[in-house]
Amino acid sequence: MLVLAGCSAVRRAREAQGEVRERAAGAVREAKAHPRLGDTLADFVRYAVSNRPAMVSARLAVEDARLALKEIDANAPLASATPWNAFAATASGGYSASSSSTHLRDLEGKTHGSWSGALSLDILLYDFGRHSANARAQSERVLAAELALVNSGYTVFKQVATSYFERLQAEALLNVAFTNEQMRAEHLERARARLEEGEAQQLDVTRAQLDLAEAHEAVVAASNQFVTASADLAASIGLESCFGGSLPSGSAHGSFTRAFAPTYATTAELFGFARTNSPSMQVSRARLRAASAAVDAAIADLGPSLSASLSLNWTDPLWYWRWGVSSAQSLFTGFRKTTAVDRATVALKSAAAEVDAAELDLSFEIEQAVAERDNAREAFESAKASVRSARENLDTVVEQLSVGDASRIEYTDAVADFVSALASAERSFYRGQIAEAALFALTGIEPAYVEDK
Repeated sequence: MLVLAGCSAVRRAREAQGEVRERAAGAVREAKAHPRLGDTLADFVRYAVSNRPAMVSARLAVEDARLALKEIDANAPLASATPWNAFAATASGGYSASSSSTHLRDLEGKTHGSWSGALSLDILLYDFGRHSANARAQSERVLAAELALVNSGYTVFKQVATSYFERLQAEALLNVAFTNEQMRAEHLERARARLEEGEAQQLDVTRAQLDLAEAHEAVVAASNQFVTASADLAASIGLESCFGGSLPSGSAHGSFTRAFAPTYATTAELFGFARTNSPSMQVSRARLRAASAAVDAAIADLGPSLSASLSLNWTDPLWYWRWGVSSAQSLFTGFRKTTAVDRATVALKSAAAEVDAAELDLSFEIEQAVAERDNAREAFESAKASVRSARENLDTVVEQLSVGDASRIEYTDAVADFVSALASAERSFYRGQIAEAALFALTGIEPAYVEDK
């Protein structure tokens, strides 16, 4: 059974080496097919949590922490929760030969030898708390690694949500730019028609052409921003950037894509919940408990250890038994062990300071996210009113322009006001959604998706 266990571990190691050999050599991998992701934020987050390299690394960190705990348990004493790990068995064999003793000048090539072998069993009876303290410290590190995995999931969620809404915003602003270009093109056609009828001047046509050129430049800039936002979203999901252009599109022009319902909790309420439930805070506190247990382990290492041994030896043709009990206590090791206690104490104080720093950072980030959420909500309501007013003003100017009661400048200003109001509404709405996503990640609350238009 032991041999099979060892062979299984070697097999897994060799398989892992084979999987990474081509990547380590820099070989070009085959292009992946575009996966079917769905078209909602929940679909994107689900894929990212399963496929992002950061999540893979966090899962492996948990696995490594658990293996380290298993390694510590392998050194458990007989007086422990796992007494079967207190036994260590070894087998040895060999052959030795020598010539008979004589002067150097009389050495002969003939030698006489014998076979020998031994089977030994060592038992760690008691280690005065070393194993329990080390296991307790590592158990907290395992918990910290598991909580760090959860925290990585929230970090990925926040990154995907931010990129998702920034892409929707870029798409909406591109639609606004198209609307602006269309209005400028219609105005140019009207100016040319009025010039032919003698109701306008060449300057009006020239100015309309310039406005259309500027509107086209804005379309190009907005299009580039949309491409960049698409690449960012693809990267946050865990896809290559070339897949960004093939991701599903968002809302039609004039509507918004909402993923989260509005929340109204205050900074104090959210921080009171987050300081005990936030994954980042839980990770910091688990590391603090691990540092405290590491102090116990360093102190326990100052004590002695008690062990027993039993062996069966054979030297052809004789057999004999050996057994014994031993206790060892370090008297002087150059202050290595006492220095280890001091270092563990410093690490404990440092971990406590990190908890305090994490609370301060969490408080600031929650306050910032709440302020952004509330400001974006107020800005969106104001922008909606501005859009209605700008739309009415634009319609009035268009009517007056058709009968010659409005000037070219008034029309240009009306279009600019309308386009600016549209852009403000788009930005403020998606700013609010990004802030809602940030609050989920900061407080450790599972995201509640709404996913509507």
